[in-house]
Amino acid sequence: MKEFFQKNHRLVFYSLWFLLGLVQAGLTELQDDEAYYWVYSQYPDWGYFDHPPMIAVLVKMGYAIFPNELGVRFFPLLLNIFSLIIIEKLIDKKNPLLFYGIALSMAVIQVTGFVAVPDIPLIFFTALFFLCYKKFICNYSLFNTFLLGLSVALLLYSKYHAVLIIFFVLLSNIRLFTKYQLYIAGFIALLLFSPHLWWQYQHDWVSFRYHLFESNVNAYKASFTFDYIIGQLLLPGPIAGFILLPAAFLYKPNKQFGNYQLEKALRYTMIGIYVFFLLSSFRGGVESNWTSPVLVSLIVLAHSFLNEKLRWQKLLFKLLPITLVLVLFARVIMIADVLPVKAIQRRYHAWKNGLPS
Repeated sequence: MKEFFQKNHRLVFYSLWFLLGLVQAGLTELQDDEAYYWVYSQYPDWGYFDHPPMIAVLVKMGYAIFPNELGVRFFPLLLNIFSLIIIEKLIDKKNPLLFYGIALSMAVIQVTGFVAVPDIPLIFFTALFFLCYKKFICNYSLFNTFLLGLSVALLLYSKYHAVLIIFFVLLSNIRLFTKYQLYIAGFIALLLFSPHLWWQYQHDWVSFRYHLFESNVNAYKASFTFDYIIGQLLLPGPIAGFILLPAAFLYKPNKQFGNYQLEKALRYTMIGIYVFFLLSSFRGGVESNWTSPVLVSLIVLAHSFLNEKLRWQKLLFKLLPITLVLVLFARVIMIADVLPVKAIQRRYHAWKNGLPS
């Protein structure tokens, strides 16, 4: 048995992750946001009021296979798993046990990784974009150029936050602007994304106007910034976030290693997105999930740091059981109405029978 796990640990880990997600996706009631995107899927188009069409496409494909909650969430669940597989590929010096420990320490990618919302494809295509970027800077071939352009387009079709990722990656490697292949990749991305831009033009740029000038514009409250900081501390954990965040920030990419440019891009993206939304908190409330693409950078950079810090690793694994208990508890109360707390009942169990009084 020990030999089997040593040889097939990845298969076991990802299979169990999928099975747990499958059970939860099938037994948890749809949330309000998911129902909203299901409505999107019933009216296929190149764009919608506040989001690009990727989540609607995923929901429509899954619902065509399973016309129930599982169908709505089937492809987001698959993308959640594939995100982890790709993120592991981004790591230079692999330590599977440490990688599993980090992934299991992040409750958000376990208990919400199956939910049909735009953040799930955004995380997946962020990871895919970085993988294509890694291949591109190693070999500026036409094939890798095409893959980079394609990944950029898919990223943009997922959520408009993609613009931040592309911007900070380019900022991390200014020399890219001397490579003609970058402009070819940009043209490919623009060509593939042009149907959505045409849709925006036909609808008076409604999404851009909404996000830039109408959404989230409120008189400043100190709670906006405070809530944002607390949310970002808890999002990567909640318990292990106080290890993973410092580890990711303390890690410095080494020019001597082949993964330097990739890790530099991940670091720029992580810091850039955190700072951007910190500044946004002075304009209005910022939802914790808006920084979700940062999870890709966090896992890779924290892994690289912890891989050399045995004491930090031991602390991570000591705290892991607490996270797993919290995750199990969260899974149960999301599926079954066993906790008499109105806020939880309203969120997870009130959609079919009306809100509890």
